[in-house]
Parts: sequence; C-alpha cells; structure tokens
Amino acid sequence: MSIATYLNTGLALLGWIYIMSKTGEWIIKNTIKSWDKRRKQSRRQKAVNEFYDAFELNSIEPGSTVRLATKGDLTIMMFRREEKAND
Repeated sequence: MSIATYLNTGLALLGWIYIMSKTGEWIIKNTIKSWDKRRKQSRRQKAVNEFYDAFELNSIEPGSTVRLATKGDLTIMMFRREEKAND
C-alpha cells in the first residue's frame, strides 16, 4: 500500500468519526430538550397539586367560588362548575 492510500483511509476515518460525533451530539441534545420539557410540565403539575392540597380545593361545592388573596395585588379565583344532570 502506498502513502496516498494510508492518507486517504485516515482522512475517511476522521470524516466518519466527525459525522458520528455530530450525530451523537444531536441525539443527546434532542433527548435532553424533550426530558426538560416533560420535567417542566411535571413541576407545574406538582405546583397545582400542592395548591389544591394547601387550600383544600376539593371541598369546594359545585357552583361555589373561592377567592385567594396573595401578597401584592394578586387575587386568585377558583370556581367549580355545577355538574350537568344526565337525563
């Protein structure tokens, strides 16, 4: 084998390694993005669950409203719909 064959093979190998590393980087980046998106959704759900437990929102009767005044000018209103009668 000549030196040109060795150089050509080495260059092809370097190109293949570069392509595989960029592919792995892309797969890892997309996996982390989707995991982070799911984690944020679960954080929001945890906050809603904690809010539900802290203010005992399960005790709201159908058709009634609960107002929660927080620090500052923020007011949170919760309303439970009246259940529709199934005839």
